[in-house]
Amino acid sequence: MLSDVGSMVIKEYDILNREIDPDARLGDVQLYGIPYPGTFVVDNGGRVVERFFELRYQERFTVASIALKLGDPIADTDRDAVRVETNHLEALAYVSDRTVALGNRFALVVDVTLKPTMHVYAPGDHTYRVIGLRIDAPVFLQTHALAYPPSELYHYEPLDETVPVYQQPFRLVREVTIPMSEETAGLASTPGATLTVEGALEYQACDDEVCYIPAELPLTWDLVWRPLVRD
Repeated sequence: MLSDVGSMVIKEYDILNREIDPDARLGDVQLYGIPYPGTFVVDNGGRVVERFFELRYQERFTVASIALKLGDPIADTDRDAVRVETNHLEALAYVSDRTVALGNRFALVVDVTLKPTMHVYAPGDHTYRVIGLRIDAPVFLQTHALAYPPSELYHYEPLDETVPVYQQPFRLVREVTIPMSEETAGLASTPGATLTVEGALEYQACDDEVCYIPAELPLTWDLVWRPLVRD
């Protein structure tokens, strides 16, 4: 904890939250002068190796979601994964955090493995349906941009076209934030309450000869609310 009169240290580090109105107050508390909230990752030598910043101090990346970004295997342990399979692919869906709280920014993850000779489409200049991870419910969740891995170019000889695709196993990550509101506070205040996130994996698969109709795989993640601490 830092007593920073006049926000002098905050300004020296250039992390003053300029989104806050200088006249903004919450009751008797002056809101202006606070920093942008952030999480720093340091190595064993004390060097900062990564940093993650948000706009609001109430909303933070979870440790597991940061570990997932950094490729740490800790993020992949002790997870409840759901496996779904079609004629085109296998998908393993899981979440970075099974227990969540107000303000958490966590990750919904789908690991995709294509069946032999199959490919799906990556973002690019084409008219095929790009593979995506859609979030439908609950509506109060704030969804962030879907993180795509690097793709590869595929040349389809019958049409003499080259498009970006995925053929090897890959991972889709979509981060969501639980906003601070009366609605979410009410849901989190019930002991043992759960939070169900619903969505779908959307894609269009093709092989070397046939392009199949676009498909959707419904997905559900069941989470547990972390109890509010009001003491």
